[in-house]
Amino acid sequence: MKTLLRTAFALSLLGLTSCNMLPQDKADELSLTDSFNQKMQSVSSAELGSVECKICKVIKADDKAEWYKFGDRKILFECRGTVKAGIDLSSDKSYSVDINEESKSITLTLPSAKILAINLSPENTKMVYEKVSKTRFDFNAVERTELLRQGEAAIKQDITKETEILKEAEKNTTSFFTAMLSQLGFKQITIKYKEA
Repeated sequence: MKTLLRTAFALSLLGLTSCNMLPQDKADELSLTDSFNQKMQSVSSAELGSVECKICKVIKADDKAEWYKFGDRKILFECRGTVKAGIDLSSDKSYSVDINEESKSITLTLPSAKILAINLSPENTKMVYEKVSKTRFDFNAVERTELLRQGEAAIKQDITKETEILKEAEKNTTSFFTAMLSQLGFKQITIKYKEA
């Protein structure tokens, strides 16, 4: 009986050992192309943000007197928020790849970096200055909201022209993919970006 139990235990250990060995053997059998495709499935499902920076912008309005108004009105807001930049890998043809298995080289062409999100939260917006002549009414809530809306639209338009943020996003993305591809076994790695 003891011999039968020992044999069954040894066979079960052998089964466990062989089960553990199979995934490692299969992992060793994967080509660089297969390894790359497997890794990109987890990475390429959405946007890859590689830079997040804080912004502070000033929104001002100067409502000067016209012929039917007497006195001026001035107001100044400070807006703080964050900007996230990176690359968008959510579409099927967002990147292209050229792999040479023999030389273990890869050329990966990614989409150009872009602004992914701008967050200007109301709690981080405050009025820092307001001056209204005695002959004029104060800025009301509707006017303030409209000024902030116009200011935020202008900020978003300005941010999309910020090339330094986009360059930094591409630099960080290159570092990320270079490290990832090195771990997969590639020796020569070239990362390029499509023209915007």
